[in-house]
Amino acid sequence: MPGGRPRVKAQVDSVKSVTKVLDILEHLGSTKGAVSVSELARMTGLNVSTAFRLLQTLMARGYVEQQISDRGYLLGPRIFQMGSVYLQGSDLAAIARPHLEALRDEVGETAYLVIFSQGEIVQLCKADGKQAVSASVRSMVREPAYCTATGKVLLSGLTPDEFDKYVADTSMQTFTPQTITSKAQLRREIAKVQQQGFALDAEEFVPNLCCVSVPVFDRDRERTIAAISIAMPKMRFKRSLVTGWCERMRAKAALISQQLGLIET
Repeated sequence: MPGGRPRVKAQVDSVKSVTKVLDILEHLGSTKGAVSVSELARMTGLNVSTAFRLLQTLMARGYVEQQISDRGYLLGPRIFQMGSVYLQGSDLAAIARPHLEALRDEVGETAYLVIFSQGEIVQLCKADGKQAVSASVRSMVREPAYCTATGKVLLSGLTPDEFDKYVADTSMQTFTPQTITSKAQLRREIAKVQQQGFALDAEEFVPNLCCVSVPVFDRDRERTIAAISIAMPKMRFKRSLVTGWCERMRAKAALISQQLGLIET
């Protein structure tokens, strides 16, 4: 058939190109920190010129970004946006949403659920507070774990080796005068969270924002899979209410774990 062979070759080349792109994205997703084009080429079996050309295309579409400091490559915001869309439709988000809404109605504050991802926290779903002045919790944004209540809860659920790696790999930036910036102080804070079973963030990440968080465990209570939290302006944060808030959050977290267990069985 005239022209048949070129079409077959084009299809094969297209499949190979897709495979190469996926190899690049998967390697970037499995690597901590930025990766040079030469290392990326070596790890994926591509030649440097091909790897560079594919990276430029991925950068143009927002799937990859390049650091100014060392010219290394990282996954870009488009990957996160697509991942967030997937997470929004996950079982965990679907199960948690009505419980967050009920929690919001009970305490009168913004309630939300967060997971740990590549050393940072990612909000899965939330129920906005209905008061005239409510806490603003950003959706689909990666945030640091060391200075947020949910992040501290999730860090407290890591294994000792995982936590040691997190501390070693994390550069602690100052966001407010209350931000924890000492790694020794962070270790003490996480030990405290493990002991008391909840975490606080009193303007550590965002001025005038206070949060209280507790863990959401898997059905066997062996692993922390998420953190549930309430957030409020500083003017409505009272330490005398923390115990009651935590009791309500733990009740919702237990219901979420139970429902996940039914799905996983």
